[in-house]
Amino acid sequence: MEYLYYKSEKGNFGDDLNGWLWPKLFGPEDTSDDLAFLGIGTILYEKNKHIISAQDKRKVVFGTGVRPIHKQFPLDASWDIRFLRGPLSSNHFNREFKYISDAAYALKLLPEFQKISNTTKQYNVSFIPYFKSESYFDWKSICKELGIHYITTHTDLGIEYTLREIAASNFIISEAMHGAILADIFRIPWRRFVLTTPFTEGERVSEFKWADWMNSVEIFQHDPLYVPLYKKGRFHSMIKRFSGGSVEANVFLKNKVKDQILKTLSQRDITFDMSSDQRANQVFSRMGDEVELLNQKLHKTVY
Repeated sequence: MEYLYYKSEKGNFGDDLNGWLWPKLFGPEDTSDDLAFLGIGTILYEKNKHIISAQDKRKVVFGTGVRPIHKQFPLDASWDIRFLRGPLSSNHFNREFKYISDAAYALKLLPEFQKISNTTKQYNVSFIPYFKSESYFDWKSICKELGIHYITTHTDLGIEYTLREIAASNFIISEAMHGAILADIFRIPWRRFVLTTPFTEGERVSEFKWADWMNSVEIFQHDPLYVPLYKKGRFHSMIKRFSGGSVEANVFLKNKVKDQILKTLSQRDITFDMSSDQRANQVFSRMGDEVELLNQKLHKTVY
């Protein structure tokens, strides 16, 4: 079975979980096989290059999310939709397919999960940027100045290293959605942070995928920590007036944005969220059932 997921040049632990997790649950990847697997990620849309490359293969969808900026596309007999990430992804297909939650919750099914989860706590608060935010600021220095721990999204030291870093934290502030998801899996309170994602992945996509996941674990209200990436430039009012309001002179003022990041993350009254134990246990249980059912089907002579 071929595992399809987005691959960043420098690595991104949310996406790279696919290459680490699924072989442990379903066996080694075989790209020559006529079966493809879509798991963690917002990659369920018609023009996705991975889907195009696997158009002649049978495709298993296991907790994948829809990218809402693309139109709904027909799923023929080559698709086996086990479950989708959340209710918004399900709505995209007229609720024809069920949802459970993000497939990363299958991490709980691994034999090594408990050992990783029991990692000794070393950090009170850890911060995880979005992987496309890593190049905007020196996050390590910012976190050092704030007295909080920085966890990179790059995976040079391996997925398990990142998992242990998260598990060693009492609280997580994360711009990366899978930073918050993994915190939730480890039963660590988390808070969302918003900086570059409205621009690097698009506000519609970013808000959709977070709501899709959060609603799946019955978190319906969450107020993120928000820092505007772009400020109104010196000639903003004049340009807006001359353009009839159609053009805005927004600019990236790095030092001012950094000051706002420091101010926002240094607040002493930051509150944190987490799904209920009851809902998380339901997700873990249903995920376990789906892993078992798929393994039963995979190990039959004919899929």
